[in-house]
Amino acid sequence: GEPAGISFRRGDGNFDGTMDIADPIGVLGYLFAGGRSPICMDACDTDDSQALDISDAIGALSFLFAGGLPPALPGPETPGVDPTRDCLAVCSRYKLY
Repeated sequence: GEPAGISFRRGDGNFDGTMDIADPIGVLGYLFAGGRSPICMDACDTDDSQALDISDAIGALSFLFAGGLPPALPGPETPGVDPTRDCLAVCSRYKLY
């Protein structure tokens, strides 16, 4: 998980400051089309299952376009630290918030 003090927005995997369609598309490209690794794997893990998989992209699309559940804490609106310790790549090189 995130070391103390590293903030990110859950769902904003490309770290552009907002969760939008580019984030789940980036996850799908990484998982299935040999795309680049996301800037912050933990931010892409929308359900905080401690693994990056297709359910994260589906959850993000559902939230964005179908009134689905929001991403897990810290959520897409306010940056924060991950309340769950896991083994996903940290965002420490990208202190944008």
